Amino acid sequence: MTRWLASMFGGGNPPAEEAVVWAYRLFLNREPENRAVVERTAANVRGWKELRAHFVGSAEYLQSAGGTSRPSLTGHEPPMAIERVEEAATVSRLLEHVAKAWTHMGDVEPHFSVLTDPRYKPDKLEANLEEFHASGQHDLARLQSALARNGITLAKDSVAFELGCGVGRITHWLAREVDRVVAVDVSANHLALARRHLEAGGANNIEFVQLKHVDDIRRLPAYDLFFSVIVLQHNPPPVIAAILERAFAGLREGGIAWFQVPTYRAGYRFDLASYLADQVGNNDMEMHVLPQREVMRLASAHDCELVEVIEDTYTGMRVGEMSNTFLLRKRKAT
Repeated sequence: MTRWLASMFGGGNPPAEEAVVWAYRLFLNREPENRAVVERTAANVRGWKELRAHFVGSAEYLQSAGGTSRPSLTGHEPPMAIERVEEAATVSRLLEHVAKAWTHMGDVEPHFSVLTDPRYKPDKLEANLEEFHASGQHDLARLQSALARNGITLAKDSVAFELGCGVGRITHWLAREVDRVVAVDVSANHLALARRHLEAGGANNIEFVQLKHVDDIRRLPAYDLFFSVIVLQHNPPPVIAAILERAFAGLREGGIAWFQVPTYRAGYRFDLASYLADQVGNNDMEMHVLPQREVMRLASAHDCELVEVIEDTYTGMRVGEMSNTFLLRKRKAT
């Protein structure tokens, strides 16, 4: 039996196609659409852990879980120890560290760094590139649904500031909905790939900006929409806070902020001295947290009212961890 399971799920090797079929049955309660889907899935995952993550993280599985799923937090969680750092030179040093790491990832595995799915590794990218870019439509659709729920209309002549545009996965779709997009990223190679992709697609209403300092945000033109998903989480809390503070400040009256950030993780802590000693200089993809109270504090300081906050699946909805997508609107002067 053990030998059969090993042959089916492959350890760290691609699982047998029969294992993929059984994963469809166990996780999605159905047969796969066709043989091609089975073959593609088997070729793009390594071992049972990746296979399980592929299905458990899918929109279909999360939707089918429905009322049987449990909240990731109980409400009894202890506070996190997060040092607040606002000194400008220190925040700049932290952003410089983040930029170096993402410059490295942008040079080595740019698409995989945006969506950490084995299908988007350089050796598999060509076969999956169309699917990669198509996935950005889902992220834009979440914003559109939230606006519709709350009776908000985004005018066609709006200017959007997209933080962390990466290789243009969402930018392509966002540019269809607004008059102009200011696409910002810390990685020059990500921006170059985004420009190439979007210009090839005929988009001519996008301005690309490399973020070298958090105060570069203050120099952007005024905008009606601040948009960012799966980006802020890769910055230490002082950088997240500094970016949000400036992003809220730059919104026009009546403007919308739609952004995602993890807000709790059991055992998470941040203290500057330890971070500088242990992390600065590495090229790791980091995952960080900014508590909801800090998001609300920054929003309130810039007259942004909370319209909606939802728990999202961008970090996997693991027990003891919460990621939120916020919808804020800047109040109009009376």
